[in-house]
Amino acid sequence: MMSMLQQRQLIEASFVPYICKCTISTEGFVSIRVSDPNTEAVLLNLTGISSSQLMSWSSISAFVEGLHRELDRMKSER
Repeated sequence: MMSMLQQRQLIEASFVPYICKCTISTEGFVSIRVSDPNTEAVLLNLTGISSSQLMSWSSISAFVEGLHRELDRMKSER
């Protein structure tokens, strides 16, 4: 089982070079804010994600991969 600290560190590291701030509430909900490193504009802001869905390396990897696809889609629409 992965600790909340490990979850947070893995998620945040997965978004480099973006600025990623991940918080996990005591109730077990994850909030993620991804910002542009140059402008600090918020590119993605998610709340209310259950940390129980992110208890393994593979589940976090799949989750982050989906978020990266969403960021790529948003960038291509600009």
